[in-house]
Amino acid sequence: MRIGLLFFFILQYFLVDAQVLLVEFKDDKTNEPIPNVSCQAEYFVDEIKIVKTNISSPKGILLFQFTGIETNPGLLIYEHPIYVSGQRRIILNAATDTTVLRIFLKAQRVQEVKEVILKPNRPDTIFASKTYSVGDFELGEQGQLYLLTYEKNLQHDAQLQCRLQDSTVFMAQIPQRANGLLRDFRGNIHVQTDNTMYGVRQIDGTLQLGAIPKDYYYKYIAPVVDTSLTRQFYSSYMEIYPAFEYGCLDLLDSTYKSILHIQDDLMMELYRSEYKWVDVRTKLWAKNLEHQTGIDAEIYVGANVFTQSIYYEPVYAPLFLVHDTLFIFDYPKDLLRVYNLHGDLLKSIPLYHHYRAKQSGFQKNLQQDRKTGLIYALFEQDGYSYVGRINLANGTIEHKVRLAFRYVEKVRIYNDAIYFIYRPFESTQKKFLYKQKLPSLAN
Repeated sequence: MRIGLLFFFILQYFLVDAQVLLVEFKDDKTNEPIPNVSCQAEYFVDEIKIVKTNISSPKGILLFQFTGIETNPGLLIYEHPIYVSGQRRIILNAATDTTVLRIFLKAQRVQEVKEVILKPNRPDTIFASKTYSVGDFELGEQGQLYLLTYEKNLQHDAQLQCRLQDSTVFMAQIPQRANGLLRDFRGNIHVQTDNTMYGVRQIDGTLQLGAIPKDYYYKYIAPVVDTSLTRQFYSSYMEIYPAFEYGCLDLLDSTYKSILHIQDDLMMELYRSEYKWVDVRTKLWAKNLEHQTGIDAEIYVGANVFTQSIYYEPVYAPLFLVHDTLFIFDYPKDLLRVYNLHGDLLKSIPLYHHYRAKQSGFQKNLQQDRKTGLIYALFEQDGYSYVGRINLANGTIEHKVRLAFRYVEKVRIYNDAIYFIYRPFESTQKKFLYKQKLPSLAN
């Protein structure tokens, strides 16, 4: 009897007159969801004003649950730093337990970014050859120019050249299929191949090409993002997982400290949901691995299946060390987080220059000028590439400099100059390396 009464009271609790308001925010031009919209719902219960607040998710969705509303409608007030604020009346549909309200927001001009076009807009040619095309390049700290060149096919006949003051001081054939150049935290240049990393090292005053196992490189070298005098700043980033962590290692006492956990919530939700839709054989395979390793089966399916779909985008949140300050661009949370060298948070600055990427051409490609410490964002519109300097005090783009040619490749910024690879369309010319000087802009 008591169990029956308990069940009756529980059932009555869930049958209380409750309604859910689902609000979805979208851009009125692109129809893209708008995250981080601040909302305030106001309504009355027993003539007492009730206020609830919430923030839209990466899908642009938020939920409000109402119970015992006596006054209908209420009021929904919403605002976003780069969209026009407003308010809507809350009119709940009594015929259903969920009312959907879709709101299209109009972007407002927060900042006019001045475009700078150099005149005369003709870059300098840094490397040109009738024999070799430039596949990739990096710039050394002492003025060296490292070139990954090839005659016909980068993956079959690649060479690594090191040039200093317009003369070649080193050249070696890459014995495996070359994919590109990578720079480690010490500034050393490595050639990435399918199985091995090749680096240039100096022995007895001469440069030689040395091999490093690829597993060793990605386990012990690649995770280190940057270093200060006594600390190393590392990342647990993996391209096949939509979350990672930044931390620091104190070289004096060998202590680790976690700095920030980065996660793309929307991508993580889709990543884990992939498990629901795969076939039984794949689920059994993932469950067996879960029993062996303790890692969720959803993660195995996400890493092997969802990452191969067109919907997956690796999380992007780069870290830069500028003098004695760390800057982490936490794009999933729309924040520029500023830390000291001890890993203590100093402040968080709102970021919005990555919004409306289809219109602005924002690319997930931030670069630091290692000579000046300045940080730049890359944009692309109508085939032209633009470089915009980021103001680290407020997170805005100060100027956009347009590159001289359309459809350039491998943009690098060093010592107030933009380096890039270019070959004219439908031309027999090899791919040359060019340099375009950045204009002198006020700080």
